[in-house]
Amino acid sequence: MNTKLRMITAVTVALGAVMATAGSAQADPGRPNNPISGSLPNTGDTLVQYSTYRTVSSWEQVQFRYENTISHSLRMGLRDTSGWQFTPTKIMGSKGTTYTIAQNGSTVSIPQGKRFAINARSNGFMWNYQDHNWGGHLYW
Repeated sequence: MNTKLRMITAVTVALGAVMATAGSAQADPGRPNNPISGSLPNTGDTLVQYSTYRTVSSWEQVQFRYENTISHSLRMGLRDTSGWQFTPTKIMGSKGTTYTIAQNGSTVSIPQGKRFAINARSNGFMWNYQDHNWGGHLYW
């Protein structure tokens, strides 16, 4: 009886390890993603246009998981290759939250193959001693 209990326990632990490993895999295997980060100036209304362009994948959606927060809320939007911001500005304030910046649909056209870059700014003035650096994970 004791041997049978040990065997059941071993099988349960092994299954739990397999489930934990499978659960930590990327939610959308094959979806393009990168860690990204930036720094913002003191003035909240100064727009920073980041230079890296990406191409929308078949998911037709851009999301950002906000991990390193600034002292105020981060405002982010997407611009096309002509420099025009084609999405509404998304205000982000909670660490560890995933925000959908754009999704192809009736209000935003972000089809597969569209090129985009990030616009960002703070929603308020930041003193020099405050955190100006943001970061997280971009999924597109």
